[in-house]
Order: sequence, then C-alpha cells, then structure tokens
Amino acid sequence: MKTDVLERLLPISEAADKIHIAEKTLRNWRTKGIYPQIFIKLGGKLFIDLEELSGIIIRQREKAIADAKRLDIYE
Repeated sequence: MKTDVLERLLPISEAADKIHIAEKTLRNWRTKGIYPQIFIKLGGKLFIDLEELSGIIIRQREKAIADAKRLDIYE
C-alpha cells in the first residue's frame, strides 16, 4: 500500500538535511527541470516527495549494477 502522500512530503530544507544534498542543489535541480517529479509546491512552500526520490535512486542503482554486470566488473 502506498504511503499517504502528506506523510511522504518533506519541506525542501528538511529533505536536504535528510538526504545529505545541499538545499541549493535541490533548488537548482528544480530550476533546471532535473527530476521534476520529486518537487511539489503547496501554499508557496516547496516540498520533496521522498517516495519519488527513493524510486529514482533504486532505478539508478539497478541500472548501475546491470551496466557493471554487462561490463563484467560487478562483484
């Protein structure tokens, strides 16, 4: 079952602290259209959808593993 949407949203400053990425970097991603699905603006405040961000991380990791196996460098 999917987590309630409000429970998976964090204000951008809290999300930055939690995932150890500078808030400025996250804001730059939004401006540049990088991972637009993680950003939600409500009432003038910017939030990060942690479930969407987790999905991106998982997919990137799976791709990196598949690439390493294809190149025969995965242990």
